Amino acid sequence: MHRREAEHPFYRPLWIRVCLTGVLVVWTALEWANDEPFWGIMTSAAAVWAIWSFFLAYDPDAAGAKARAPGDGRPANDTETSERN
Repeated sequence: MHRREAEHPFYRPLWIRVCLTGVLVVWTALEWANDEPFWGIMTSAAAVWAIWSFFLAYDPDAAGAKARAPGDGRPANDTETSERN
């Protein structure tokens, strides 16, 4: 499976990427402030991954292409339900 998680349409809005990364950075700071080196390293790695994936290597066109249904040019809606007989 070669799908990148960061290209999921959920992450397309900038505010979602900023909030998720901000939570990781604050969590990292709390772990280091409480002298927890193991969790500080783990959350630092997650924060660095988020910065890399959501800002430096992020391709909004790739995320937008996955949000569109093939052929009709409209955004796909996963929450839409069909009528049941």
